[in-house]
Amino acid sequence: MTYDSSNGTGFVVHKADGTCQVFMPSSKGLFFSDVKGHIAHVLINTVDKNKNKYTVRQYSDACKARPIQDTIGWPATDDHIKYVENGLIPNCPIKKEDIVHVEDIFGPNLGSLKGKMTWKNQKR
Repeated sequence: MTYDSSNGTGFVVHKADGTCQVFMPSSKGLFFSDVKGHIAHVLINTVDKNKNKYTVRQYSDACKARPIQDTIGWPATDDHIKYVENGLIPNCPIKKEDIVHVEDIFGPNLGSLKGKMTWKNQKR
């Protein structure tokens, strides 16, 4: 990656295949790359796009699954599914499908990911 402030071209990312991608500053200072006319694009899944794969009822049921996962202490998704399938959560209004759908729509629960790794003493 190179940057030449003298000619105002912005950042130039040199790829392994010999092509270059230029990132120019916008009027507000944020750098962007104009992808119009390029064959290859990088696409990002958004919540809105993921949400459109489900019916309104499936989406609303999925939205109930995440607060329950937070309330019971952020278990891993597999454990959360086991708790629901085995009836370990009293009066639970969700099913396994709701948990799977919420993972697909919103991605993994950040509370479930944080703090799961423990520090191991390093060898000297």
